[in-house]
Amino acid sequence: MSQTTLITEHLSKLGVEPEAVTIYLELVKQGYTSALELSRTTKISRTQVYRHLEALQRYGLASAEQLSYGTLYRPMPIENIEGLLANLEAEAAAIRRDLGTMAATLQAIAGGSGPKATIQHYYGIPGLKQANWNVTKAKKEFKVFEAAHISMHHDQAFARRFRERVIERKLTSYDLTNDIVVYAKDIEPYEPSRTFVRHIDPKVLTINFEVVLYNDVVLLLDYNQENAMAVEIHHPTLNAMMTQLFDAMWHQAKPLEIIR
Repeated sequence: MSQTTLITEHLSKLGVEPEAVTIYLELVKQGYTSALELSRTTKISRTQVYRHLEALQRYGLASAEQLSYGTLYRPMPIENIEGLLANLEAEAAAIRRDLGTMAATLQAIAGGSGPKATIQHYYGIPGLKQANWNVTKAKKEFKVFEAAHISMHHDQAFARRFRERVIERKLTSYDLTNDIVVYAKDIEPYEPSRTFVRHIDPKVLTINFEVVLYNDVVLLLDYNQENAMAVEIHHPTLNAMMTQLFDAMWHQAKPLEIIR
């Protein structure tokens, strides 16, 4: 991955459009130039160049200087996005804090406490990530019929943030696997006192499909690249039955030491 590609990817995640990033990179290259020159060198229409320059100024990535013969633009340090990051973090914290209130409002609009059993579908890798992230909303613990570690399914950054969130919320995890060895490097970070893994002989139970149990949820995860999806079933009775099945298998399984 080139350095400019890295810049484009990260700025895009903050809402900066790809064409705006192209203009920013051209500004960095030229140092001090006009919208007309930017349009000529980037092959982006002058109207769009003006629009993107306004956005870059809002992000703190460009400045405009009014001169007698026109307006010239210069790039600003990319470190300026720290202010944007701080604002986004504050907004995310506010949204997270109000999620319960918003959920209660939506239930009231629906005419009560809502159905006792619901099914949610999630598609593609983004959907699978969201379904996995929902597991961190477990009240105390979650239990997994584990086909593979989360870092085998998702990028390392997401897998690490998931585990950090599990630690932050002091959740206990119980992983039932066909693996015969577990290495700490594959599941870090983790809290040893709240992380338990057991091996179940595949002759007793072959785990080739991931199932997660938490709260009143049964989460089914299909990581098949051609049909990646998750099904989140909110059903107390089904969860209770699946938990009984998990516990029965757990008692037959062999505790695994996490090897450092």
